[in-house]
Amino acid sequence: MPSVASVSAGGLPRVASLKAGAEAFTKNVHPYVCLSVGWFNSPAVAHALARKAGVESRVESRAIALAPLHWVLVPPQSASAAKQQASALRAAGADVYIVTRGQYKNAISLGMFESFEAAQKLAEEKKSENVSVRLAKFPRNRIGYALAFKVESLRETEVLQAVEADFDESFDFVERNACEGVATSEKNP
Repeated sequence: MPSVASVSAGGLPRVASLKAGAEAFTKNVHPYVCLSVGWFNSPAVAHALARKAGVESRVESRAIALAPLHWVLVPPQSASAAKQQASALRAAGADVYIVTRGQYKNAISLGMFESFEAAQKLAEEKKSENVSVRLAKFPRNRIGYALAFKVESLRETEVLQAVEADFDESFDFVERNACEGVATSEKNP
């Protein structure tokens, strides 16, 4: 490690010697960096990528928040009334089901849509048929898998590019994290 000149003679060290000392200090304090990349649809895909790239890794599962769906419902009612109305709607050609639990128990589901406009169109259609409907948001998540791996800080870019080259798609995210408890791939099934 380059040493920084003493200031006892009343002079200040040169900037170049300070930069060299800081770089050497940083490299010695943090010889490794941990990266997380994703998303993968299954842990097996992430493990296979880690094995192929030869990196010390672990696979993490995370809930990914997705945009809620727009739910068109006939409001909750008694169980017998819901069964009777659902039967009548099916007889008229509608594909419906009765919600069996939760805050909308005994409501009749007429459909879920990603598009608010499509949900609103169905709601207006059913209102014109004298069916009482309401729109609700249906929250949803999906489980995604991220690959966390440990690399030497000097080889971070090189290893990340090698891992990405073995993956057929682009990563949705790349995070740089503190290295905590990264298990080797042999210890991770």
